[in-house]
Amino acid sequence: MSAITDLLVQKTGLSPDKAVEVEQVVVSHVMSCVPPEFQGMLSSAIGCAAPEAAAAGQPASSGGIGSLIGEATSFFGKKS
Repeated sequence: MSAITDLLVQKTGLSPDKAVEVEQVVVSHVMSCVPPEFQGMLSSAIGCAAPEAAAAGQPASSGGIGSLIGEATSFFGKKS
């Protein structure tokens, strides 16, 4: 289970299966609101698989916020 699923189970009392469903709905909606070039960074930040990876059954990304910062730095370029 992802960290989001764990939190949903702990804080709301949802079953693990229902928490996974809720997470998928929310993440799909959020991803649909974000430009494609930022979806990978967002996936890393929230610790979930990118939509195409999830559809392929690949595990969640474990990059976290550090990965997001690194990707953003490389995307925008480093200041000298």
